[in-house]
Amino acid sequence: MARPQKENGYTPVAHEILDEICQYSFNGSQLRIILKVWRLTYGFNRKDHDFSLTFLQDTTRLSESTVKREVAFLTKNKVLLITKEPTSTESRRFSFNKNYDEWLVMKSGDEMVKQHDHSSMEEGSDSTPPINEEGGFRSDPSGGSDMNPQEAQRGVQIRPPYKEIKILKKSIKEKEAMFDKFYENYPRRIARKKAESSWRTLCKESGFDPDQAIAYTLNFIETSKLLGTETKYIPYPATFLNQRRFADYPCIDPEGIAAASGSTKFDKDKDELQRLMREAEERERNGSRQTLLDNPDRAPEL
Repeated sequence: MARPQKENGYTPVAHEILDEICQYSFNGSQLRIILKVWRLTYGFNRKDHDFSLTFLQDTTRLSESTVKREVAFLTKNKVLLITKEPTSTESRRFSFNKNYDEWLVMKSGDEMVKQHDHSSMEEGSDSTPPINEEGGFRSDPSGGSDMNPQEAQRGVQIRPPYKEIKILKKSIKEKEAMFDKFYENYPRRIARKKAESSWRTLCKESGFDPDQAIAYTLNFIETSKLLGTETKYIPYPATFLNQRRFADYPCIDPEGIAAASGSTKFDKDKDELQRLMREAEERERNGSRQTLLDNPDRAPEL
């Protein structure tokens, strides 16, 4: 049974955007792409992010042709903005245009004629499937339909299954991108490169859940605040990740130290440290006195 919790991560979207987007005539495929863009931009407190067509295809379960068509529609109508063109090694970078006054999409109920180029092969409408020369219409059910399983019929395009290794690579890339959120929240931001390397190592492990790791890290941060832990006593982020210390904090103050009567564990540790330092100083003074008694000639002249 799925039990999503806000404490495990959430995407902040302005109420005004949510109210406005409900009034526009976006189809289901377009909304799924917009949600994915929100997830990887607003969900990580950043304005834009890299989105390859294959990545959107994998994460939305839309067909290749549907992704191409709807991304072209959203960018042409200024719902998504291209902040960086693709290169031979990097994907195209998108941002969501929160200025809805610039959108060229018609609102539901408006008396407006749909643009002809929106129903073309590249930027077509979901309501008008193109004609297949060999027979009938090509409905392309893999892009916008929830029907399962799909049956191979004449004139129907069946999307081939994805290779597991391809999905794995995209999944790891998405996990690695979540490092920024971890590092921005960590109270002792030092040695970023080492911390990022440790995070990437964790992302390659099959059982690593970055959302859970970040949520548990936030519990650790709140526990440190509750106990009054000084920053210098908080481990380096790389050490915190290498030793998987986040796993010790499924909740805030898991050991109930703050709830216990008397001083906190930190105060006790500090008192113990001060006691040891006093004993060391006392031993040093006693040692100096004994040296003078054993060697009176070494006493300083007055």
